[in-house]
Amino acid sequence: MNEKKVLVIDDEDFIRELVKDFLELDGVQCIGAETSTDALEEVSNQAFDLILLDRHLGEMKAEDLIIRIKEIREDVPIVILTGDQHCDMGPLEALGVEGVIFKPFQVADFMKNVKKYLDLETRVKK
Repeated sequence: MNEKKVLVIDDEDFIRELVKDFLELDGVQCIGAETSTDALEEVSNQAFDLILLDRHLGEMKAEDLIIRIKEIREDVPIVILTGDQHCDMGPLEALGVEGVIFKPFQVADFMKNVKKYLDLETRVKK
């Protein structure tokens, strides 16, 4: 998974840093964004192979942020991170979300899911 780049958008420092540590240990470059403004700036300035987006950011609904991200980078896969086990994925999938990873997560399961989404992204680009 070398040379892959992931953007983690989460307003909780602990989650952002934890995910970043997991990914970097596996050789994935990881950028963190605390707010939707930070995330949009990152997406505008560089390409990502995957975006991991917290479902409940404080200042902007995830749906609105997804729309804005897709306007900038239409093909980037987005995966929702959420602790809401009853998250309705229908509206999110309609916006182009690839899937969901539920919090709390185990490291092995988390990495397996991330690799799946990164491989999906690679297959789509070919």
